[in-house]
Amino acid sequence: MHNTYWYDGPQELGSVMAHQCGAVGLFSSKENPDFIIHVSNGEETQSISLAQELVHGIGIQRGSIKGESVPSKKRTGELKLDNTHTHIIVQLLCHISVQCELLDTMIQEPSKVYADYLSIWALSGKDTVEGRKVIGREVLSELRRILGVKTSLWGTLVGVRPTKLTHKLWDSLGDIDRVRQELESTHSISHVKWKLLEQVAVLERPYVAHVQQSPKEISLYSGIPFCETHCTYCSFPYGLIQHYGQVQDFVNTYHRDIEHMKRLVKRHGLEVQSLYMGGGTPTSLDDGDFHHIVHALGDVIPKGREFTVEAGRPDSLNANKVQSIVDSGVTRISLNPQTMQDELLRIIGRGHSVAEFLSMYDYVASHTSCSINMDFIAGLPRQTVKNMVENVRYIEQLRPHNVTIHTLALKKGSPLYGSRFANEIPSEDVVQTMLDETHTALLQLGYIPYYMYRQQYMVGQMENIGYTLPNYESIYNIQMIEERQSILSIGPGSVSKWIGGSDFRQQKQYMPKDVDTYIQDIQRLLEKRTLLSNEHWRDS
Repeated sequence: MHNTYWYDGPQELGSVMAHQCGAVGLFSSKENPDFIIHVSNGEETQSISLAQELVHGIGIQRGSIKGESVPSKKRTGELKLDNTHTHIIVQLLCHISVQCELLDTMIQEPSKVYADYLSIWALSGKDTVEGRKVIGREVLSELRRILGVKTSLWGTLVGVRPTKLTHKLWDSLGDIDRVRQELESTHSISHVKWKLLEQVAVLERPYVAHVQQSPKEISLYSGIPFCETHCTYCSFPYGLIQHYGQVQDFVNTYHRDIEHMKRLVKRHGLEVQSLYMGGGTPTSLDDGDFHHIVHALGDVIPKGREFTVEAGRPDSLNANKVQSIVDSGVTRISLNPQTMQDELLRIIGRGHSVAEFLSMYDYVASHTSCSINMDFIAGLPRQTVKNMVENVRYIEQLRPHNVTIHTLALKKGSPLYGSRFANEIPSEDVVQTMLDETHTALLQLGYIPYYMYRQQYMVGQMENIGYTLPNYESIYNIQMIEERQSILSIGPGSVSKWIGGSDFRQQKQYMPKDVDTYIQDIQRLLEKRTLLSNEHWRDS
């Protein structure tokens, strides 16, 4: 399996390349990568000469003005550079050990820079924001071609937040149909994906439009960095709570974090629209610690506002914690089985059975007035279309207010990656059938897609979709994905984003992922959060 690459070039283009390579399943690795993407200055005579040699050898001319590619059968000629902008030469190289397995590379020129590598493709383009996007789309198309990766229904549209781009285009073009035309012409997005984008964007539009009129309305995120077991598909760097010896120090520090956030909200006259307590698994805390933390969070948000607790693992929830949830004003709970077959639950490392999940679901539904979300994953090892059909039957039986259907993303840092079960992940076509049939069934049950996002290394470059019964959409999920509202965060590994201006520019603060570092540096971290908040709201 050839799945590694190394990027050698300017940082600005590097982030674009990371998305494109991730879209075909390539992981970044400096150790004997299968591919190297080398970028040089287009003004350097030697680089231009090499690019011309490669381009003519491939039989393709790359028009540097718009980054267009035209097969030589239709058009040939010299590589032309427009001197009004700095140009860059992007070269794709492969290791000699993989050359015979690539599809139709046309040329295999030994590299003069990297030993044991062959130059197989080159492109000249403008070193501008738009030029780098064009280069990215060309590189993605070429990687798909030589690796034999099917063209995605998303076309060349990559990235986590396709609806964010949709809203940005809607702002500038003023008409949703013109957005469709732009995405179809620029990214070759399919009709089926456009209809999904359109449906989600139209539902979200009142929320994202409202943000500009309420700059002091924010959302909050509270992250608890522990779980009780490690799911095999998960790459988050959270530890097992039973193995951490300073839980009380963490809890004390966390309360300082919450109290500081409470003072910030009051000082700047902020309105908390929604609060999401996630992780990790927040309910992995013991009863007393969970009770005190969830009540402290409840004091930050006005009663009746959307307050979600992610009780993702039903085996970490009990009657005491449910009562704490009720008493603290929580309005929404996420109970996440991921799938409803005991064999699959064991394979992915979940600590509960189907029967235990159903028992806890019934208890929460009968003892709270909270809306309930259920998460499922399509593409798990040994999972079948029949399994997903069975999952939908449980949804029909339980009628949760929200359902989130994730597509498995095979991450290098997860236990699943490299394990024997990685070879038992269903094919792209099977996963697509799972998603298509689930989507159709949920629509028939009255659910509506209300937010979506994508991840790198996701099977078939597909997507995660949140569905809701009418009027039960999660405001936090919409604001978090669309990045138009400031979201401040509490806890290790969380990110605060201060967002403002007509271009929704961001100022970020990253909390350390390491819990010990979080505890040790809390004073400095809170001082920085104060400074960034004062700067952001100083004129209001």
